[in-house]
Amino acid sequence: MNKTLFWYIFGNLFRVFLMTTAGLAGMMSFAVLLRPLTENGLEFNQVNRLLLYSLPAVSVYSLPVSALFATTMVYGRFSADNELTAMRACGISYFSARRFSIALPALVLGLVVAVISLLMLCFIVPAYSEKVEEVIYSNIARVIANRIDRTHSLAFQNSDGSSYNIYADAAKMAFDPRRPWIQSVELFGPAWMKYYRSPSDPDVAIPSEFWMARNALVSIDRSESTPMATVALTGGIKFPRIFFGNVQVGVSSTGFGPFEIPSLVTENVKFMNINRLAQLAQDPGQSQDVQVILRELRRLQQQQEYLAAIWTAMNHLAADGTSSYSFPNDSPEEDAFEIGGQNPILQWRGGYLVIAAPGSGDNRTVWMRQTHGSQLTLSAHAKEIDIRAQPNVDPRSTTGLSADRFNMNIEMFNVDLETQNGVKTPRGSFARSFSVPMSAPIRAIGKKRLADFMRDPLSQEGSDSGQIDHWQVPWGWYFRLHHDQIRANNAARSELHGRASFALSCLSLVLVGCALGVMFRSGNFLNAFACSFVPALLCMTLIISGQQTATHVPFALGAAFKDPLPMSLAIIWSGNIVVLIAAIYLTFRLQKR
Repeated sequence: MNKTLFWYIFGNLFRVFLMTTAGLAGMMSFAVLLRPLTENGLEFNQVNRLLLYSLPAVSVYSLPVSALFATTMVYGRFSADNELTAMRACGISYFSARRFSIALPALVLGLVVAVISLLMLCFIVPAYSEKVEEVIYSNIARVIANRIDRTHSLAFQNSDGSSYNIYADAAKMAFDPRRPWIQSVELFGPAWMKYYRSPSDPDVAIPSEFWMARNALVSIDRSESTPMATVALTGGIKFPRIFFGNVQVGVSSTGFGPFEIPSLVTENVKFMNINRLAQLAQDPGQSQDVQVILRELRRLQQQQEYLAAIWTAMNHLAADGTSSYSFPNDSPEEDAFEIGGQNPILQWRGGYLVIAAPGSGDNRTVWMRQTHGSQLTLSAHAKEIDIRAQPNVDPRSTTGLSADRFNMNIEMFNVDLETQNGVKTPRGSFARSFSVPMSAPIRAIGKKRLADFMRDPLSQEGSDSGQIDHWQVPWGWYFRLHHDQIRANNAARSELHGRASFALSCLSLVLVGCALGVMFRSGNFLNAFACSFVPALLCMTLIISGQQTATHVPFALGAAFKDPLPMSLAIIWSGNIVVLIAAIYLTFRLQKR
């Protein structure tokens, strides 16, 4: 008889549970479409794939509510029809750890649903949730067009630390049937600005290039793993980074690129399986946000170490007060560059090295020479030389800097140029760019990890630049690194606890629903919904609130810093604790009847 009763109750529970899950999952699937439809616009095939990929997530998120609703409704109907009274009259207790009891089918349902939800949350839901985002942003051109139409602006970050801000009056999709793999969008009245982060403060963006045009055609090639964009300008003009005197002119430009389009699917712990979350919790340095900062710190230290070598050489004066530095090259057949000066004045400005002639006059005693073999091809004497070194970053690298060379930029001001033909030309400014190999010690900096930078000496707060011959982590970058690595750790750990708490809520809510159904003695749909809504809402709200609290890391250091992780974990589990206490209390009351 016990076996028959078990399958009778469990069958009713399982049937109502499946119907409720199907209904809730269907409603939630269409709710998932609202944001991407209104913000990005979707094609028909994107809608189909979005509905398909969202099913695992919406099904899992409906499980606790469905299980609670099923137990409340089924046990309420059994109680209202006096079926439970008949069972009690036959000596079957409400709950027993040793033999069959009335609550056993509900307990089994709760355990099964908890295990299923935990497995799906750990392995299946993250993969399909990421596919949902990939579908939304699969048509990059459409995303750009919709954002321009809504906000007239778009910003994105490159792996080399630079960023683009795009402004336009309007945008529309374009299509070239000869190149179907190319996504295109036409911008009207566009303005493009390229920025680099300040070496001393990551929150300060330094503009480096600026374009304007009547219209622009952005072509995005997605044949490679990293999308690359090329911009063709109509009536385009590019403004120089530095204006001289009162003259402000632009240079005609027909386009620029290709440059990488970073993935619009940002890192999210919701997309990580249990193994990836455990790795991130163990080593927050694996976070993409932290990796961006680490790449920039490696670049800054490599840049400073190389410019420090130039500084040392230029400070080593000969008996006549002259000094020089020869840039290394790969073979004698390539052009060679050398700089030097007479009693030069050197200044380190945190991102570049300035070599200036002494005095306030127009004496041009600092110089640069370009030679090919033994032949002098160019000689330039200037009042000031600015030297910048940029490690060449592979934009397709996902493991950090793979640089083995420096892209050098030598910019001179108040210059006298002399070519190999002896022709002298005065200029306000002159620049030369070339590439030089990195030394092995500087290449090794590209392998530094989070723990290495956390042990490095720290510059003083508010300091724009430290000593060029003594590497210190800029205070602003250290502050951001400290904040983001704690945020990554908290996000991973709160997600792990959130998934476990969510799975456990299936069991605790079932126990509460079973007791409430017996006590209220009603199988009415509305009563069951009212009874199940409050405890389910309590559990879900507290889990989400705890996860949000964990990632709100305060921008503070030292004694003023308080990690929100302990509080967030308490919030995540508090809903389950309250519901479980209520379930135990109600079970004891029913057991004593």
